[in-house]
Amino acid sequence: MKILHRYILSQWLRNLTICLIAVTFLFTLIDFFDRIDNIVEEEASWVLTVMYFLYKIPLTVHLMLPVAVLVATMFTIGMLSKNSEITAMRSSGVTLFWLARPLLFVGLILSLASIVFNETVVPYCSRKSSEIYNLDIKKKNESGSYSKENFWWRDKNTFYSFDMFDSRKNELVNFSRFNIDSGFNIEERTESPKVKWLDQNLGWNMKDVVKYDFADDGGIAEKETYSLPLPIEQTPRYFYDVELKPEVMGFFALKKYMKALKKDGISIEEYKADLRAKFSFPFINFICILIALPFALKGSRSGGMAFSFLTGITIGFGYYFIHSFAIALGRAELLNPMVAAWSANLLLGFVGLVLNWGAEAP
Repeated sequence: MKILHRYILSQWLRNLTICLIAVTFLFTLIDFFDRIDNIVEEEASWVLTVMYFLYKIPLTVHLMLPVAVLVATMFTIGMLSKNSEITAMRSSGVTLFWLARPLLFVGLILSLASIVFNETVVPYCSRKSSEIYNLDIKKKNESGSYSKENFWWRDKNTFYSFDMFDSRKNELVNFSRFNIDSGFNIEERTESPKVKWLDQNLGWNMKDVVKYDFADDGGIAEKETYSLPLPIEQTPRYFYDVELKPEVMGFFALKKYMKALKKDGISIEEYKADLRAKFSFPFINFICILIALPFALKGSRSGGMAFSFLTGITIGFGYYFIHSFAIALGRAELLNPMVAAWSANLLLGFVGLVLNWGAEAP
């Protein structure tokens, strides 16, 4: 690597580290003051509180990394340009793209690393932080509020439904099971007012069961039974209301979740754009570098680096708006999922190329 490349990269990495720590700390501090009232009210221990916020850091880092990259690039190139170091470098005949090559390369590496990070660390830590807050701090599993209502799912030709899961007693309330034939006709219906979870070995047990057998001639045979086992693979934790948000799920986890929804007969169209965004969003780290370079240089020429810095930040955050808006259109099926996921990248990338082309002018 050239000496100039090492010099620029070392300055940029130092600034990136400082910026990432700063924005992560600021975001965590805001989240802390937003949650502290509930934490104090529940008299949670300081260990649980610290663990909760520590588990939230990976998601914060993933979301704030593009901001840190943008600010670090603006500051690094801006200061070098203000001190006429960029001018001295370019006087030797090198181009802006040549000088920025190590930053663009590392930006691409960060984008790829962000994909892996979001696939491995972020989902695990996000789920742990949610469990600590809801189960340990808020103790929703004890109050019964950490549960799902009006829930149903499908397993091949069998449909299951219940009105509520009572997490205090580990019970399914007003449970129904429907066996469907190939013609989508009901062959058998099983009802139980309460289905109790016994343990990991015995599983679920239905109380006061009523079974209805539907004959082809329209007749219905009714049979009452005091108790029957319910052979399903779901455990009580499956029914805890941990909201599965696409942004905290990895690509393969979201794909598996979509497959399960499709199996249950639920439309998955609204998740397709989020699935493709798992690969498109991390590349904003690369685009932030591309779009920040000309604004950092323009500041030194016009004497208004602060103005150009603010402009660059505004354009950088504009990506979040465009990306979120496009994903929303994709979820509403108004835009092709692939177009929705990549439109912001293509638009901001094109703007960055045009601005850098103009920045090469003497």
